[in-house]
Amino acid sequence: MKARLCVLGLGHVGLPTAVVFASKGFSVVGVDIDERKVDLVNKGISYLHEQYLDEMLRDAVSRGTLKATTDAVSAVRNSEAVIIAVNTPVRGDVVDLSQLESALEYVRRALRVGSLVAIESTVPPGTTAGLVKRTLEERGLRAEEDFYLAYVPERVAPGRAIEELLTVPRVVGGVGPKSTQKAIELYSNVNQRLYATDATTAEFVKLIENSFRDLNIAFANLLALISERLGVDVYEAIKLANTHPRVNVHKPGPGVGGPCLTKDPYMLFKTGKGVFGSDIILLARRINDYMPLHTIKIIKTALRENGISIKGARIAILGAAYKGGVGDTRESPSRIVVRELLNAGADVIVYDPYTSESFGAKRVSSLEEAFKETDAVVVVTDHPEFKRVDLSGVGKLMRHKIIVDGRRVFDPYVAHREGFKYYGIGFGKRLSF
Repeated sequence: MKARLCVLGLGHVGLPTAVVFASKGFSVVGVDIDERKVDLVNKGISYLHEQYLDEMLRDAVSRGTLKATTDAVSAVRNSEAVIIAVNTPVRGDVVDLSQLESALEYVRRALRVGSLVAIESTVPPGTTAGLVKRTLEERGLRAEEDFYLAYVPERVAPGRAIEELLTVPRVVGGVGPKSTQKAIELYSNVNQRLYATDATTAEFVKLIENSFRDLNIAFANLLALISERLGVDVYEAIKLANTHPRVNVHKPGPGVGGPCLTKDPYMLFKTGKGVFGSDIILLARRINDYMPLHTIKIIKTALRENGISIKGARIAILGAAYKGGVGDTRESPSRIVVRELLNAGADVIVYDPYTSESFGAKRVSSLEEAFKETDAVVVVTDHPEFKRVDLSGVGKLMRHKIIVDGRRVFDPYVAHREGFKYYGIGFGKRLSF
């Protein structure tokens, strides 16, 4: 048996992390304040929709390499390494580190000499070498001498967490060279693609990664808005622009969701506040936050041009999750789209094969139900199932054949050929009959 490991926080990052280490022979104890999660883990039942996770969790629990508890102090006391993967939400312009601070208090009380503490939660640069180190040293132990401390940002996407924990390169930053080396020794057991740096740089890297994506998506969304004014197709324009060897524009959409891209840019902005040009980060956030409202404008235009009042109109929303192929609804643009349509008096139904969430609208359990007697279908999430829809078949079920496509799930010209009125984000062309 390899070293004993404690993982604090059994969420979308912590549970897959605990399972992966347990699969490599570590004796892992997962800790969470949620007794339901702890009970499910100990029964070998996953509460996350992750490829491979169910089987790996059952195997680890049955072999005795993974168990869960709410007793953080005992778990830390009996471990040689501790990974902290708790939430660090942003509320307004304030980063809420209360869960991290609670976890650190448990670790401080029970930390053993020679142990490694690795932070995976997203934090403002300087947190590990500052707040975390200072808190853990209050007991009299010293980092780099009595214990080791590193920041190792997570790089997992919902639905692919196991695969990415094993294969995607990781950045490892210690508060000193000894800590960096200790962290590399731990993480190399599950992933050989490790890059060494210092803790503050590693924290900065995490914010760079997600802010870059948010900025690129915002640029794509801006191009979509301009395309609509020009009367061109933004997807065609981006595809052609991306033939340039040094250009890689992302795709536009009805908004940005998830736990990272909606949060991390604010941390980066606060870190660089007052630096010339840092406002570009907030501008990108405002553009992406605007897109669900722009989707509503397109829906209203589609209904108006076809003589349909939004009040009482039956509108089907395809997708409650924030991205395709997963059931994660955190910060999903669908929430805003559904809310605005309900407020406008529409009869809204939601279909998502990956989650039961409907954000207060009526939920249906099949595509046929979603299309039946509807005035318009709005695509918010690019689930693979939606891309396989037979438009000729479902069109016969609809009251009015209107599509508002926020993810370019459907080919506009195929939809037009099947008799649909097609509207889409960035689709400035008008296909006449």
